[in-house]
Amino acid sequence: MATLGAAPGGDGLNRLFEASPDREVRTSAAAEMAFLAGLVAAFTAPFTAVRALSLIAGVIALAFVLVGMAATSRPHVAGRALVPAGLMLALASLVMIGMGYAGYDTAFGDAAVPTLSGWLADLQSWLHLA
Repeated sequence: MATLGAAPGGDGLNRLFEASPDREVRTSAAAEMAFLAGLVAAFTAPFTAVRALSLIAGVIALAFVLVGMAATSRPHVAGRALVPAGLMLALASLVMIGMGYAGYDTAFGDAAVPTLSGWLADLQSWLHLA
C-alpha cells in the first residue's frame, strides 16, 4: 500500500535533508547589468543614429564587467557566464563604433531602418495604438 507524501522509512531521509546546510546562492546584479548593457551596445552599434547610445552602453557594460568579475569570484554568487558574454558584446560594439569613427562603413543596419519602421507601423495598426 502506497502512502502519498511520505517516503518509506521516511524519518531517516527527512532528517538528512533537514540537517544539510542550505547555502543561499544569488545571481550578481552587476553581471546581469554587464550582459544587458552589452546587449544594448551590440544591438545599437550597427545604426548611425544611435551611435552615441551604443558608445555609452559599451562603456557602462565595461564598468559593470569589472564589478561583476569581482562579485562572481565569491563562492555563492552566480553569473560567471554573464560577465564574459557582456565583455565580448561590449568590446565588439566598441570596436564597431571605433571603426565607424575611423572612417569605415560599419552602419550596416541603416539599410534596414525603413523595413523596421514598416514593421512597427503594422504592429501599431494591429494593436490599435493610434
